[in-house]
Amino acid sequence: MVYRKQKQQQVAFAAMDFAPEKKEAFIVTREICAGRKKIPLGSIGCFVEGKHSKGRIVDMKSRPVIALMSSSHIRPLSRHQAALLLTIESPQKRHSLFCNEQLFSSICCLRIHDVLQLRYGRVATVGIVRGFWERRRKPGSGELRMVLIEVELLDPGIIALGNSSSRLKIDASKIVAVSSSITNPVWCKEIGQRSLKKAGSYIMEHLAEHDAEAAWEHDVLQKMEGVMKGIQGHCNSCYLDTTLYSLFSFSSALDGILYSSEVRDATVQQILRQQIVQPLRQHGYVGAENVMNLRRSLRCDSFVTEEKDPEEFLNVLLREVLAVEPLLKIRSDNEVLEYNCYQILAEKDATIQVPTVQQLLEKSLLSYGLKLDEVPSCLILQMPRFGKSYKKFSSVYPSLELDLTDMVEQAPRVCCVCGGEAAHGCSRCQLDSLLHPKLIKLFENLSKPPSHRIGPKHPYKGLGPNSPPTKQYTLDLFAVLCIESSHYVAFVKYGPLRHSWLFFDSMAGTLENEKGTNIPVVKACPQIGDYLAMTPEEFATVDTNQMDAFSRRFFCDAYTFMYQKPQHASYKYWFRN
Repeated sequence: MVYRKQKQQQVAFAAMDFAPEKKEAFIVTREICAGRKKIPLGSIGCFVEGKHSKGRIVDMKSRPVIALMSSSHIRPLSRHQAALLLTIESPQKRHSLFCNEQLFSSICCLRIHDVLQLRYGRVATVGIVRGFWERRRKPGSGELRMVLIEVELLDPGIIALGNSSSRLKIDASKIVAVSSSITNPVWCKEIGQRSLKKAGSYIMEHLAEHDAEAAWEHDVLQKMEGVMKGIQGHCNSCYLDTTLYSLFSFSSALDGILYSSEVRDATVQQILRQQIVQPLRQHGYVGAENVMNLRRSLRCDSFVTEEKDPEEFLNVLLREVLAVEPLLKIRSDNEVLEYNCYQILAEKDATIQVPTVQQLLEKSLLSYGLKLDEVPSCLILQMPRFGKSYKKFSSVYPSLELDLTDMVEQAPRVCCVCGGEAAHGCSRCQLDSLLHPKLIKLFENLSKPPSHRIGPKHPYKGLGPNSPPTKQYTLDLFAVLCIESSHYVAFVKYGPLRHSWLFFDSMAGTLENEKGTNIPVVKACPQIGDYLAMTPEEFATVDTNQMDAFSRRFFCDAYTFMYQKPQHASYKYWFRN
């Protein structure tokens, strides 16, 4: 953080004596109405003339003096506590930190040489406290100080912004955790520079990655969850809102099209990037007028007013307007077919109660003699569902990881009887669930007769030369679009933990007295992770009628599943690369 000298001064302290202080300040914990003024949650004030009946709000420009009629609206603070909170610009973040009693207490007791974990951009890293700096307020602007914490980063790969030094000054909201195991000042003074680097590596490894991920997820929920969050719907736009939210909120799988110089329509690309994706990621909200600008640019009036399906929108946007490479290439004999979405067509199997996405995709490709020409970075699959009511399967179990290794064109072929190299293949035997109890391994083929007898009517054919497998190809589930009748909603994975699922509805309600103004809602749905932790066989015993409403929609109304290469998950990029 850099502050101009003429506006502010900084005074460094070698150490701070945090002896118990009187409670001379306070934080607002419930919104206060003072005449025509509203004092928001998280505001900081000080008691006037030592009395707790009046207070001056010091972080508001007018610095109003208000009567404190109810103690339930405020919580007293010491001057030091207020100084740490007042440096945080956002009142909401102040209140959030104050409510985290254990963390806030640890921050208030920090000493020089203490070790802490902090957020640096979107990355969680570790540092050592090197000092405390007072940020001066303008003369007469307030009675309370503002204190910044100087931290030396232990990760050599991270450099302080705008400086060649590894030190930076942060406010208390950037702190994720204070180490309880390495806080001995004497120990810290005795270690040399080499030991310090080793200690940093040790702490980076053992202040668990889980903590970093938890910090990331806390930030995500603070910014992305709530009412008037996500993308605001308007005039039958739910098909488009849910598709955009799913593809861009926490995935970079399609980021290439946002910056490509080879798109046909650069204006539409700019609208998509600057008016939708950037505000969605930065602020967690996109207004309906921004989306309408995109809808008007799709060269078809029906996209402005009428109901559509996600695949219609994607085909027009990607193929006709932007004219980018298709997301999926499938080989049928010697012909390569290009798609942006793949419609799964598969018949029911009486031996399987609840099919998985893995099983349905394998069966669909095999039934029509199709193979993946290459592994896609983003795979969008539509379930066997037609119209508003007809569903082939009452529920589908999402495969969190989709294994494509046996579905690509050059995959090795193995005999399902002897396990040896297969020289001939029979499509009928491949589809026989009795030969394949787990349904299908796409290229587990029968060898040439008479080694393994094939019935006279079985249409077997010779296979090309086999090659040993080189690597496994997998994709991760990152979003599910659901439709019950004519309205689309989405479930999106926002973090690496099991419970990291969000529900999004662009038209969850309407504003009173404002006809046509929809309220988008984003809500955490951790219970989805508990069901996905089951095996498909265990899930088959669950009565979906007894599920909560969100879980029932997720499993019973799924229409589109979205998969991506692991490196395109934003949380994996920030914490694992």
